[in-house]
Amino acid sequence: MNKTFVFSLVAIAGILLAVSAYTKQDFNKTIEPNIVKKDGVVMVDGKIPPQLSDLFIDQEDGPHQKYVDEKSCLKCHKQEMTIPGIGLVPKILHEFRPDCVSCHLLPSRTM
Repeated sequence: MNKTFVFSLVAIAGILLAVSAYTKQDFNKTIEPNIVKKDGVVMVDGKIPPQLSDLFIDQEDGPHQKYVDEKSCLKCHKQEMTIPGIGLVPKILHEFRPDCVSCHLLPSRTM
């Protein structure tokens, strides 16, 4: 076999391995959001998080009225789903936080 051909194959394989290792390293990085509280308003990466909607106006203790724990939120928001009488429930579009109300306002907490 031609030595130049073998050397070229080894060089290409080495470059592909290096690119693969670099790409995996970048995907494993966790980027922390920039959370700023100013004058009672929470801003995450320069945006105000959406207020949670009041799903059951006639219920004082319905979902989104009181934060219980992360598992309660994930019952509906772990994946996109449709709830009869409510509609489409979106999947949470960000990484999970230990306390949803540290950024989101509940309907009962609005002024």
